[in-house]
Amino acid sequence: MRFSLTKRYAKGEEGSISVEAVLAAPMLVWAITATFVFWDAFKTLNVSQKATYTVADMLSRETLAIDADYMTSMHELYDFLSDGGDNALRVTVVQMNEDPDTNVKTLELVWSEGVGDLSGYDDLTSIEDRIPDMADGDQLIVVESEQEWSPAFTVGLASYRFREVALSRPRFSPQLVWANNAAAGGGGGDV
Repeated sequence: MRFSLTKRYAKGEEGSISVEAVLAAPMLVWAITATFVFWDAFKTLNVSQKATYTVADMLSRETLAIDADYMTSMHELYDFLSDGGDNALRVTVVQMNEDPDTNVKTLELVWSEGVGDLSGYDDLTSIEDRIPDMADGDQLIVVESEQEWSPAFTVGLASYRFREVALSRPRFSPQLVWANNAAAGGGGGDV
């Protein structure tokens, strides 16, 4: 009799949908939540890239000297485009100089200023490998941004700080100039 009850229980199919639902529901909820979190991370990365390129494009079209107020405005624009958060922005201008006697090219730091957690560079050692080859006397604008991202749910991704770099050449003037703005606490070289 004991064997027949076990056999009948094993062959019975009543309630199997309920058991399958109980087993599958947590996996389904996790998959939907993870999809949302991964999508949000890629959206934040994409928006951060586009905001960085927008700032670089605006700076490349500038014909007047920029100052600390202008940099603060660029940071506010970046915040607006990237939906706020803990953001930072750094703008660096470099110039390629070639010695006419030896034809040796050297990269020179013209100026570098940062807003937020990013400060300006004192030398180019940390970004020199990102700079492409340029002609003698050419300048390049390097815009770096950082944006903090935290997942809405814990599904395997930790908080992350997205770092983007956009390179641009000055378009309507031969150089992007930094104007000292002592009242705003700006640094850099004189105009």
